[in-house]
Amino acid sequence: MQELHSVSGGTRKMITLVRAGQGAGWDKLLSAVEEALRLGSTDAGAVLYLLNMPDPEKRRRYELALKEDLEQLERPMPKMAEYDLLLSGGSKEVIQ
Repeated sequence: MQELHSVSGGTRKMITLVRAGQGAGWDKLLSAVEEALRLGSTDAGAVLYLLNMPDPEKRRRYELALKEDLEQLERPMPKMAEYDLLLSGGSKEVIQ
């Protein structure tokens, strides 16, 4: 990180990761670092993203809950014919 982000910038990013490891656990931090490297990333933000990402079972539960929530918000598309007519400057009768 120091090679990529300068000595001070790299040190700050490493300190950020160490602090995250203290809270999440060293095994999880190490797994996140290894996964980021496997994916070709050396960015601390990518490591933090992977560290804070829920496990696959939790992601599946969130996905199902979100899908149910979003289904409640579905509405038919509005009819835009009258608006389109205004934009075109026409005065034709709108067919519905």
